[in-house]
Amino acid sequence: MSIAGILLGIQYEYIYFLISLIGLVALVYIDIWEKKELVRISKEKLREKWGKEHNEKRDFSSIRKIYDFLKNKENIDFVIDDITWRDLNMDLVFSKVDHTKSLPGVQCFYDLLRKPLFDEKELKERNSVINSLLYEKEIVNEIQYPLSLLGKKDCKEIFKYFENGMNIDTKYLSLYRIMSVLPIIGATFFLINSQLALITLFTSIIINAIIYQRNKNKVYREIAIFKYTGALIKTAKDIVKVDTDGLDIEKEELKGLIKSTKKIYKNISSLIISEENMPQLFQILYDYINMLILRETITFYKTVKQMDKQKEDILKIYIRIGKLDSYIAIASYKDGLDFFTEPELIDDKGFFIEVEELYHPLLEKPVPYSFKLDNIGALVTGSNASGKSTYLRTIGINTLFAQTFYIALAKKYCANYYRLLTSIGTTDSIEEGDSYFMSEAKSLKRIVDSLDDKLPVLCILDEIFRGTNTAERISAAREVLDYMIDRNTLVVAATRDIELTTMVNKSFHNYHFKESIEENDITFDYLLRHGPATSRNAIAILRYLGYPKMIYEKADKRVEEYEEKGSFY
Repeated sequence: MSIAGILLGIQYEYIYFLISLIGLVALVYIDIWEKKELVRISKEKLREKWGKEHNEKRDFSSIRKIYDFLKNKENIDFVIDDITWRDLNMDLVFSKVDHTKSLPGVQCFYDLLRKPLFDEKELKERNSVINSLLYEKEIVNEIQYPLSLLGKKDCKEIFKYFENGMNIDTKYLSLYRIMSVLPIIGATFFLINSQLALITLFTSIIINAIIYQRNKNKVYREIAIFKYTGALIKTAKDIVKVDTDGLDIEKEELKGLIKSTKKIYKNISSLIISEENMPQLFQILYDYINMLILRETITFYKTVKQMDKQKEDILKIYIRIGKLDSYIAIASYKDGLDFFTEPELIDDKGFFIEVEELYHPLLEKPVPYSFKLDNIGALVTGSNASGKSTYLRTIGINTLFAQTFYIALAKKYCANYYRLLTSIGTTDSIEEGDSYFMSEAKSLKRIVDSLDDKLPVLCILDEIFRGTNTAERISAAREVLDYMIDRNTLVVAATRDIELTTMVNKSFHNYHFKESIEENDITFDYLLRHGPATSRNAIAILRYLGYPKMIYEKADKRVEEYEEKGSFY
């Protein structure tokens, strides 16, 4: 009876053990399933965002960091300057076309847009990679996932590191290595002399505790850069794991960089383990071991030395990841467009541009433009709010897209390679004490100083010299326009001075925009028309806004007198 009871007890215990084992296996399976499900959901969200605008907050002081950093290192003849970038509203345009997933991606994408290319081979090679990404969406989805895990959270420390290294003195590393073995040596002395063993062991533990505590703060201060560098290398490792057969994404170079930074990644992984969610008891034990043999301290200084030695390799990983992310972003943007064309870029002497149905990327229902300028400029007239500035910016933005993305938002785009410079949104400079006219004159002077007979300049101007009186404005504007057009410069300028249209008509095609004025309404069709404007609307706007009748009627009469006699009386 007792034997049967024992057997029954063993059977019950076996069942309980089996149930516990099954429960443990189920928990592990559920954990694995949940992780896979999170990955699946994340990848599905990435698919849903493909080709769509990414509405997110953007900090351009962070976004432009790689551009500012590389500008001082690279020997590049021409970049889009800050004035041109601002004039074209490129922060808004960038936000529209930015489909990147990572901090390196968004920064390299910005850098790419600030550096137009002037070499057909380089542009076509870039376009070939972008198109291959466009047609391999499932592979791209696998690449975007690790990029999205890296994310866009700013890491200021990484650029301090790229600029100055780790800025940590590692001269005591050899001493710390010696001190790390002293406790072990002290313990072995118990076989020879227990008193000597106690003194050696006790002394080494006290010294190592002091060293550990002093260096602990240094580890904490640098932990952010270690984590980000580790995440960067891990992202590269995850991208390399993706089967990208047929895609030219410089995978072999990335593999080589991963191999060269293998020790850094391993050391960083061991350093940040104490920062992870570790049970308190294990954390205390881990800290005591680190204190006794200085494991964390030695690993920290080894990592610092390795990172300083291989700073350029880590920077290359950063840029390679960013470059890939930016190319994927361009592919995504292209896939969401109603229509675009690959530009025909020519390297002939002189200056030329021909477009059909060119449109602005920020407008939901744009009115496209078609025109041809063959060694001749364009002077655009029209009333307020008729569309002149939008026309100017449309040309500038598409010129930049053509020489960076190798696309134009048009049915046809054929043009020279251009160095792009603008003077559109000039304002008073309170900080420098400049008047409006002085600021505008300085902006134009930078363009005049940049003219180069070898490579044509595309110069886009809006309301040239508007900050001064009529006579001087028209006279100075005429001379500047003639000077530029004679020096291999395609000038596209907007003005409200109708007088200019007859002064420079041998070197410029005249275009205009017009409005329809009714009793209580003003409408614009934003169509580009040949010839100079024949109407003004400033006084009509006063009437439309409800100004006293006496004001706008007398103003109309003054205009009639001016047009008849050439002066006001």
